[in-house]
Amino acid sequence: MKKITIVGGGASGTLLALNILKLGSEVPVTLNLVERSSRLGRGVAFGTENELHLLNVPAGRMGAFADDVGHFHAWLQERGLPYGPDYFVPRVLFGEYLRSIFATQITDGTNGVQLNLIDDEAIGLSPNSASADIILRSGEVLPSDKVVLAFGNFDPPHPNVPDLGFTAAPKYFRSPWDRTITEKISPDDSVLIIGTGLSMVDVVIQLTARGQRGRIYAISTRGLLPARHKLGYTYPSFYDEISGRARITDILKTVRRHIRNAHATGSNWRAVIDSLRPHTQQIWMDLPTNEKRYFMQHLSRYWNVARHRMPAEVGDVLDELQKYGKLAVLKGRLKDITYTDGVFDTEFSVIGEQGNIRTNAIVNCIGSECDYSKLDSGLVRDMLDKGVVCRDELRLGLNATPDGRLIDCKSEPSDIIYTLGTAMKGILWESTAIPEIRGQAHALAHRLVRE
Repeated sequence: MKKITIVGGGASGTLLALNILKLGSEVPVTLNLVERSSRLGRGVAFGTENELHLLNVPAGRMGAFADDVGHFHAWLQERGLPYGPDYFVPRVLFGEYLRSIFATQITDGTNGVQLNLIDDEAIGLSPNSASADIILRSGEVLPSDKVVLAFGNFDPPHPNVPDLGFTAAPKYFRSPWDRTITEKISPDDSVLIIGTGLSMVDVVIQLTARGQRGRIYAISTRGLLPARHKLGYTYPSFYDEISGRARITDILKTVRRHIRNAHATGSNWRAVIDSLRPHTQQIWMDLPTNEKRYFMQHLSRYWNVARHRMPAEVGDVLDELQKYGKLAVLKGRLKDITYTDGVFDTEFSVIGEQGNIRTNAIVNCIGSECDYSKLDSGLVRDMLDKGVVCRDELRLGLNATPDGRLIDCKSEPSDIIYTLGTAMKGILWESTAIPEIRGQAHALAHRLVRE
């Protein structure tokens, strides 16, 4: 009997398990899914219970299966929920969807796959010649022929300032997903949010909905907010013009030319960006390392603004808040943060000019820590110490082959240990959204079961 263990039951792990169960096996397979039961199918993004936190992809494109992208919308319709395929629905519904279809798949039959849901935490991995043992916090050991590390998002790194003493303050929140944010932050408190991406948007919406009266500040190096979605536009693929190009500036010139053409022909720049989505991973893999670093340093913030967009109705709320002075979006580089008598004093600079903000609370929305050597994870530390895995050269995740085989410290790809999702960001760049992850889950399920 083949034994497969998936470590992590957030969106990535759940999607992989669903694809394995759907595919089935002609030979007996034991599938272990290791995750705390309260988090199954939720992870960070879909663990929210706030219905104002919306998906950033329309419902009609959020299906769990690569061969049925409309599956989620069909699920909504079956339940009589009033959402069309172009609606940006509450993320809590997507978490319910994953758990619902997971339960349905188990009820309908597992097609030769014996599923074990293990409510525990993996803290170690010991490789053998043709298998690996997963060590759980309870002391149980899971012998496995194949292991998949389905990591999700981790807490952000602390701000890059000299003294981190302020991080011990009761109203400093390391993660935007801290469930105590609205309990500990008073409606009259002023709040600084570090970061101006989609997680910042979620925090602002959450605070505003409960009646925040204190002013909210959001700061990032460029002070850029996510662009808004505008649906209904298309643009033909021009991938053949940039295929194989090894310089970011050449690719950028071509993209800008097509954006100008899109506006001239009645389309929209968003459609130009979206036309690249099926090819983004290959474009990234074709780039030399120095060009990838150039992109990360100079262009990645602009790409994230254009690529990871927010629903228009959310953008309207932010506009209203800025109009009436309730939200200030600032551009600047953090220099120092101190905490005295319940007040954070944050210093920042903009092109040589110094700025200062005094607030009662700080929420860290910098983004998930990607450098695995800095993670507070017993399992990751154990694997790095043993050389079973290593960081990718950009320190955006783990080193792996494009199909998810993890590469050890001797540069040898494993036939036992795999990954998908966020850990693949350095290899594929676009590897954090459901449309990319479900494709990886589909391909990896076939490899694990049919090999």
